[in-house]
Amino acid sequence: MSHTRHIVYPDAEEALAPLFTGERLARLEKLGTFTAYYGGPPSPEEYIKRIGDAQAIISGWGLTNEVLNAVTNLEVISFIGLGAASVVNLGEADSQDITVTHTLSAAETIAEHTMALILTAARYIGRLDREIRSGLFNVDLQGFDLRGKTLGLIGFGRIAQAVVPLAKAFGMRVMVWTRNPKAEDVATYGIEFSELDILLAKSDVLSVHLLFTPETEGMISAKRLRNTKPGVVVVNTARSQVLDEAALIELLATGHIAAAGIDVFNNEPLPVDHPYTKLDNVVLTPHCAYNTPEAVAAMIDIAIDNLEAFFAGNPQNVATSG
Repeated sequence: MSHTRHIVYPDAEEALAPLFTGERLARLEKLGTFTAYYGGPPSPEEYIKRIGDAQAIISGWGLTNEVLNAVTNLEVISFIGLGAASVVNLGEADSQDITVTHTLSAAETIAEHTMALILTAARYIGRLDREIRSGLFNVDLQGFDLRGKTLGLIGFGRIAQAVVPLAKAFGMRVMVWTRNPKAEDVATYGIEFSELDILLAKSDVLSVHLLFTPETEGMISAKRLRNTKPGVVVVNTARSQVLDEAALIELLATGHIAAAGIDVFNNEPLPVDHPYTKLDNVVLTPHCAYNTPEAVAAMIDIAIDNLEAFFAGNPQNVATSG
């Protein structure tokens, strides 16, 4: 294979450096030269400089249209994670004949984090922890049992499917909305499919599992959030842009939504003075639901798999805007 090809990781986290050694590095170097830049994403100008004349990049958190238009040799973006459309304009990439792939691992890891947020929100664990550290021993604040409650899953990809057995272990009934319900899934997972507005009205806990696409942007609108069951708990480990963040904040403040567990935000990192930070009934995590050593290593392996498949002429795990 040609070694004139150049592969760049333009915005790697320092903690990932040990993962790009040994067998993984050897696999990349079979495809071409490999360069990793740690820290980022940098300014667009620095990002463009780092990518240079590379044919392939791993990651891509800083790939604005400005950057895409400047890196004219780029053929493939191997994005680490799902939801590439939230950080890369897939239409722009397609117009420049750039293939974008994503990794489909970490479903079980994100499902565990989802369940942790459900439990933490339903029992106000974050608030109780903060209060006890400040000297308040609040024995009057009541959460609620999950046993016997209805969990509504919005979307039913691999992550939502992995949530089902965890929720059922707590005795929850599981309702699902998806654009493509499969009759066999009812028996396989012990779920029931529902229309979206019915699911929103009946669920005691809502968990969002939609990829961000033009079709899903704003799908959980202010009107739909206002039509949820009073006292509902909302958890989002997918993408913030699929629901109305301002309406969610409003309904958390009024108590119509009892609590929320949020891992994804319209603006990341979350600004220090964001309204979420002023609410006692919200537990926040920094877009880290995927982040365990096992899951990250598996995603990097798939990102390299995707590059190998692309350069072999058989692209896999291609991200689409539909």
